This record gives sequence, C-alpha cells and structure tokens, in this order.
Amino acid sequence: MHIFHLSRCLAKKYEVDLLSINEGGIEDRHRIELEKIFHQVIVYPFHPLRFKINTLKGLFSGDSLQVFYHYFNQVQRWIDEHYRHYDLIFCFHIRMTRYLRHIKDRPKLIDFMDATSLLYQEAQERATGLWRLVLPIENRRSLAYELRMMGEFEKAFISSPYDKAYLDRSSGHPNPHLIFLPNGVKEDLLLRQNRPKEEDLLVFLGKMNYAPNVDAVTFFAQEVFPLLRKEKDLKFCIVGTHPSPEVLRLGRQDGIEVTGFLEDPYPYLERAKVVVVPLRFGAGFQNKVIEAMALKKAVVATSKAVRGIEGGDGKHFVVADGIEQMVSKILALMEDEDARRAMGERARQLVEERYQWGLIEDRFLNEVEEVFHRERKEGRPEEKVPWPPISS
Repeated sequence: MHIFHLSRCLAKKYEVDLLSINEGGIEDRHRIELEKIFHQVIVYPFHPLRFKINTLKGLFSGDSLQVFYHYFNQVQRWIDEHYRHYDLIFCFHIRMTRYLRHIKDRPKLIDFMDATSLLYQEAQERATGLWRLVLPIENRRSLAYELRMMGEFEKAFISSPYDKAYLDRSSGHPNPHLIFLPNGVKEDLLLRQNRPKEEDLLVFLGKMNYAPNVDAVTFFAQEVFPLLRKEKDLKFCIVGTHPSPEVLRLGRQDGIEVTGFLEDPYPYLERAKVVVVPLRFGAGFQNKVIEAMALKKAVVATSKAVRGIEGGDGKHFVVADGIEQMVSKILALMEDEDARRAMGERARQLVEERYQWGLIEDRFLNEVEEVFHRERKEGRPEEKVPWPPISS
C-alpha cells in the first residue's frame, strides 16, 4: 500500500507511467484500476521460478540477492530505450536499483521503505538450517549496497526513524539525502461507522507468508496463547493473505482461526478486544499497528513492532516483550473496558495528527518538487527523443 499511495500522490500532480514486474500474471480488474491513476501501465509478468533462478545468479556476486531476484533483461531493455522520455525516475526498494545504476542524466529518487539489512541482521538470531549461513552474508551485502545507493540517488525515503538512525550510524554520519517518510492509514479506516461489539478475541493482521509475521504468530500461538487460555476462554484469529504451511497448521490448535485472504479484514479487528503484534524481528514501519490504532483498538506489541511509531507505551499502545509480560498485559486490558476505550481514543488521535496520507503526501511532494526545482535551476538541456510505441 505504501507504493500505491506514493504513486497515486505523484500522479495527482505529474504525468506518471508505472512499470511493474509481477510474479505471474496481473488480473484485468487490477490493471483497470491502475490505468485510472497512471498515464500508462507497463507490466512484465514472469513465472515465479524465473525469480528463483535469478537469485542463484546473485550467489556469485558481491551484491545483495535482492537486486538479482527482480532483474530481467527484457525490463532492462525497455528502461534503456525509454528512460530519456522522463523528467524524473522514482524507484521503489533497493531490489529495483540495478536497472538504474548506469543512468546519470536523469534525477533519480528511491523509496527504501525499510532497511533490508536490518531485517537480515535481526533474522539471524532465529535462523535455522541453510539460513544460518545465508543471512550473515546477505546482511553484509545488503548494508553495503544500501549505503552505496544513498550516494547514487538524489534522495532516498525510509518509513521508520529507527531504520534511518541505523543507516546513519552504519555510514558514520547523518545523511541529509535520507529522509524519514512514514506510512499512512487508508482513508476509509478513519470513516468506518457502526462497529460491532467487542468479543473475547485477539487478532493479528498481516501478510502471512512474510517471515517476521510467521515467526510472530507461531511464537504467540505456541508460547503465549496457551497461558492466556488457562485464565480466560479466548479466541485468537490470524488474519491475512497467503498463510504459509506453518501458519495453516496453527489453525488446528484449539481456539485459533486462520482466515486467509479476506476482502475486508477489518471487522475482525473491530470485534477484537485486543490486537496483538508480537514481532520478534523485522524492519521498517508496521502498518498493522497504526491500522489498529486508527480503529481505536488497544494494541499489545513488542518494542520492535512499535519502534517506528511516534507514540508512547501505556498511552497509545502497550509494549510487552516477554511471555509473562504479554500474558499479564493482555489479560489486564481484556478485563478493563475503560482502559481499552481510553487508549483507543488516544491512539486514533495520534493517527489523525501524524499518519494520515494527506499530511504525508504534502511532505513527499515538497521533496519531489525540490528536485525538479534544482534540475530547472541547473538548466539540464531537454533531450528530444521520438516517442516509440510501448508494448507490455
């Protein structure tokens, strides 16, 4: 959603083309929606196996595997043939930067979203099997690559102040071109009405084949939830797309439901007395936290889950890092409706003040316009290149 909102923001002011690389085909209904926003939508669908083959090529390089996973010669040719038609190139994530490194005659911006190397660094603590060998190497490679990219792009955006501080420390100095730009909540979350009555329900929301989320719900289901069930008859719902086999197995446990994809997952959050975010490793800004806060929910989360959010423990959410802390703090909130309600109101107010997309988009456009202004001031000559037809 971060990519979608920033792209839509750019398209409000500028004529924007979207180039997308997709694992498998893209549904017509999704393409139709994108074409309502963008001037042109160019999609390159590839079989998922092609991405894995790309990764193998990266094993023998000195760069992060991320930049090989999404690299295809067909896409590189399109970019080389067309990039001079654009006044600015906006890149999402370091995995797409390999396509642009040779381009020196157009301004380039990048959205890191989060510090990929930080995710790998923290994942090492819980890695098993082959990952115990791969992650330390990938951590070193991705950090070195991130630091290089900060020097090759005019500006880089990152969603968490914690991740920004990590990259600044790693480079040895604050980087003025690395700009903190948080995520926002969907507008419709702030407009939802007629919320259902709360139940003795705990909910986790997230993409359920993403390693930090899989680890979080597995830890919670196996270590925390059984202790909670001894004290109170609770239900735990794991809500989110693409549940991994490990997550699906959790659904066999008494009191646990795994929903898979839902068109509208938010009624589950609205019915929950407490939303849990027990992440034990990760990076970036956790949308799942501010979405729950926008719905005025009491959130119990680890310190790693909320470190990118400018809120206070006990005021806007509750921090609990150990099993015993989680059990006691969740039970306390389950039994105290007034405390849940007051925390939910404060959480919603924080979201309205800091994490509405309208506010974030204004900051983002100011940064982009500064680059355009600098380009005009420096007087880069415009190249006149015949416009070729686009094939996708």
